[in-house]
Amino acid sequence: MYTHYWKRNLFVIFLSQFLAMVGFGCCMPFIPLLLKNHLHIDNEQLRGLYVSIYSLAGQLSLTVAYPFWGTLADKYGRKIMLLRASYAAGLLYPLLAFAGNFWWLLGIRFFTSFFSGTVNPAQTLLVATTPKDKHGLALGLLSTCIWSGDVTGYLAGGLMVDYFGYKVAFLACGFFYILGGVLVHLFVQENFVPPAPQAASPKVKPAARHKFRQVATPAVLWVCAFFLLMGIARRIDTPFIAMLVETVNGPDRAATCTGITSAFAAVGGIIAGLVVGRLCDTVAPRKLLLPILISSGLFTLGQAFSSSLHALILCRFLTYMAAAGLQPVLQVMLTKVTAPEKRGTFFGWTASLSTAGGVLCNLLSGALAYYVGVRGVFAAGGITFLLMIPLLIPFLRAYRNEYRAS
Repeated sequence: MYTHYWKRNLFVIFLSQFLAMVGFGCCMPFIPLLLKNHLHIDNEQLRGLYVSIYSLAGQLSLTVAYPFWGTLADKYGRKIMLLRASYAAGLLYPLLAFAGNFWWLLGIRFFTSFFSGTVNPAQTLLVATTPKDKHGLALGLLSTCIWSGDVTGYLAGGLMVDYFGYKVAFLACGFFYILGGVLVHLFVQENFVPPAPQAASPKVKPAARHKFRQVATPAVLWVCAFFLLMGIARRIDTPFIAMLVETVNGPDRAATCTGITSAFAAVGGIIAGLVVGRLCDTVAPRKLLLPILISSGLFTLGQAFSSSLHALILCRFLTYMAAAGLQPVLQVMLTKVTAPEKRGTFFGWTASLSTAGGVLCNLLSGALAYYVGVRGVFAAGGITFLLMIPLLIPFLRAYRNEYRAS
């Protein structure tokens, strides 16, 4: 049952995720520059491979962690999971700036990723405390807050790296995460009722298996498959934006130029969150998938062939304005064919699959960056978006059948 304070919860969760993304944006886009300027990895092929390995460590850790934390959220509550992620990120991310070599950097990233990751618990808490008819709007607005935080973080991080150094930027990252966690701790309320324990019985295990077969319907499996492919298409180029900026514009003030490029992309994400979130509550979400995939694929390919910084910024802005709408559309579709009491588990699964897509794409992107170059990484992302289009036919057929039945 939703209580009178759900609007306050929305505001505080939005603000906390804005702050978290400001913190994330202060450090994550600049890892390739940290490898070059702080750890002295100057060879471009080797640096591209190391960037891929670094990103792989984080994605692999999140893939393992998301289902674990999602199950605990359904058992112990969603708010405590968001607090765990916020405080862990705030304490651990700043350690990246103090890593003495690449292997320390890799270990810190893996350990931090397992205990952090605020977006998924924030989404789960939001859905659990918001009326069902407002889910599309709430998730869209949350996406807008996340992208707004990215804009601020990318710009602030680029300036801090260029003028004050990596340690200041990474310490600022930790500060913003902790501040967001404190706000949730003090002002978000959740009337969580733990599930009643089941008595031991020989029938318990068969019932659980039967229930799994029921929830793993064709529509749910297709949503999961699209989250996996989305993870590949959207994440494959993210670790390499700083290297593409250097390729297109040269090494001069690369951190600031990377911050500006990423900020324009985040503005595109803000527009997508506002427009797509509203559309999901007024039109059938499935109708939005085709235009999102077509435009995402074409604009991502545009980044791969950009010949100037201005062209890269424009294509990245348009890519994010399209692709950022894919996740809220799939999440709203998932809520329409799943039971409310299991959405923490489902959101954990889909987040894990999206991150697993990041794991797969990092295995691919490392080879592409080493043998083809950074432009090949971006081209692969665009092709992946376009390859998802034929899969819409069986996906939407299964979804329509289950949605009508529910």
